[in-house]
Amino acid sequence: MAEKDKFIEAYFLRVCEESGIPYQGYASPAANTLEAEQRYVNYGRGGGLIQAVHLGSELVVICNDEGRLLGFPLNRAWLDESGEVLDIFAGNIMVVRHKGDEFASIHADDIPYIEKHLVPVCPVGDGKAVRIPADKLPEWKGGTDERSDR
Repeated sequence: MAEKDKFIEAYFLRVCEESGIPYQGYASPAANTLEAEQRYVNYGRGGGLIQAVHLGSELVVICNDEGRLLGFPLNRAWLDESGEVLDIFAGNIMVVRHKGDEFASIHADDIPYIEKHLVPVCPVGDGKAVRIPADKLPEWKGGTDERSDR
């Protein structure tokens, strides 16, 4: 069994917990630990359930398994190849690759695929959401995610 990478390059897709406005996605190093992943998808709070959802054959979305139940704001709609919505993720999510049973770094050429299949949304009431053009989103200014606890 190969040794687990201590840090991996992840693609972060954040949403402001207070305003519900999603941020532009960005790649950054992340600690490759359960605790760091939990802190990221739980807005800096430890613990909680994470879920790994296969976005494609080698990409995985790490999200809070109970994000919608906890009232986290909607973040990204997951689209299939024809543009149909498969699901909507709530709260902060990150995308990584998987290598066997371990998470691994994304590649630069993964980013267009991620952006095509995870589109930003904003709630408009009655359980509905609208798509937001990614180029209209604010940039995350909170620093790096090397520890994934912010």
